[in-house]
Amino acid sequence: MSKTVLVVDDEAVVVDISRRKLEDRGYEVQTASNGNEAFMRLREKRPDVILLDIQMPHMNGYTFIMEKVKIPEYVNIPVVVLTAYSEMEPLFKRHGIRAYLLKPLKLHDLIEKVVEIIGPP
Repeated sequence: MSKTVLVVDDEAVVVDISRRKLEDRGYEVQTASNGNEAFMRLREKRPDVILLDIQMPHMNGYTFIMEKVKIPEYVNIPVVVLTAYSEMEPLFKRHGIRAYLLKPLKLHDLIEKVVEIIGPP
């Protein structure tokens, strides 16, 4: 059974390219365009890692992180933040974010980070 990655980003191009690259490597991929949709996906199937944008409509990534830690069965799911704001690193560390990748994304960095955190598919 392959490992599952949840990609949460409101930029359709980022989601599509990330999904295709991860699926090409053998990962199962779920997608969501905001934090609300991400919680729906979590209820459908628990992913092995979440790739999370910060700036999104409806429920942004920061709010998602704060809500996720309140739910015991989701606390240990690692999160990799996708952001254009490197100055937020101290905030990420305070909230248990495993890693962050700067946008624009380099796909080889994304794959390397997923493999580092959850291993190969």
